[in-house]
Amino acid sequence: MHLLRWSELTVLFLCTPLLILFLVSDYDTWLMPLLILMGGYCLWLLWRDVDFKRFRLFNTHDFWMHIRASLKLFVPAAIALGLLVYYFAPQILFKLPREDLQFWLITLAIYPIISVIPQELIFRTFFFHRYKGIIPSKNIRWALSTLSFSLAHVVYGNWIAVGLSGIGGVLFGYRYMQSRSTLVVVIEHSLWGSYLFTLGVGVFLLTQNI
Repeated sequence: MHLLRWSELTVLFLCTPLLILFLVSDYDTWLMPLLILMGGYCLWLLWRDVDFKRFRLFNTHDFWMHIRASLKLFVPAAIALGLLVYYFAPQILFKLPREDLQFWLITLAIYPIISVIPQELIFRTFFFHRYKGIIPSKNIRWALSTLSFSLAHVVYGNWIAVGLSGIGGVLFGYRYMQSRSTLVVVIEHSLWGSYLFTLGVGVFLLTQNI
């Protein structure tokens, strides 16, 4: 059983992003469908697992406490990041809303649904539950889920996307461990992602040619 789990982890979280990187050329067409498909597959495995506590998908225990904790970090960090972009990369500041308002609005509307929810199901809810039998340490699962989340973003073809997702993986993994709620982490992830797209940093998550 352990060998099968390790094999599954390797295929899903190491081989899959590398295969996509090297074998898929039309990212705009295939990336989101593949993400949604994998998210659905992970949710199906969780739903069939009698040991999985389904309340974790929509857990609202201490909901506002976790949301306030998210905001206490988000507000100062968002201001600091905004200042960094303003001083060091002013050419990308509010790039998306300035250059393509309609696409920016569509992105904000659909991003949480087609991107954030599948990612949190895969890299937090599924990863933390599925591999606790072979990785008993929650902190090690946190570290490995962060690494796999970061690795998954190599398909965008730039190291900024990989670095940002690594930071995000640390934050979202921590929040999931604290809240035991996919819902809470989806909200936090959506907040950060929407801000990055608005600020201009999100361009590194939209193209191969930055």
